[in-house]
Amino acid sequence: MKTRLFIAALLFSTFAATALKAQITIDISKITCAQFLNFSIADPDKIAVWLSGYHHGKRGNTIALPQEFKENLAKVKSACHLQENSKLPVMEVVEKIIDLNE
Repeated sequence: MKTRLFIAALLFSTFAATALKAQITIDISKITCAQFLNFSIADPDKIAVWLSGYHHGKRGNTIALPQEFKENLAKVKSACHLQENSKLPVMEVVEKIIDLNE
C-alpha cells in the first residue's frame, strides 16, 4: 500500500511540476532596442538568431553565413546603442540594416 501511495505521489508531483511551467508569448515586433540591449526580454543573441531566421525565411534564403550574421549583429547592436534608436523596435532597425546590405 505504501509503495502505491509513493508511486502515486511521485507521478502527481511530476505532472504538477510540468503543469506549473508557464508558457510565455513574446511579440518580437514590439521589442525595442533598449530592451534588446538590456537583456530585458531575453539574451540579445538568441533574439538575433530568431530575427535572422525570420528575415532569411521571408526572403526564401536557406543559406546561413555565420560571419555575415556576426557582422550584422554588431551593426544592429551599434545602431541600437544610438539614443535616437533606443525606443525603435529592433525589427525596424534590422530591416534598415538589411536594406543597406542589399
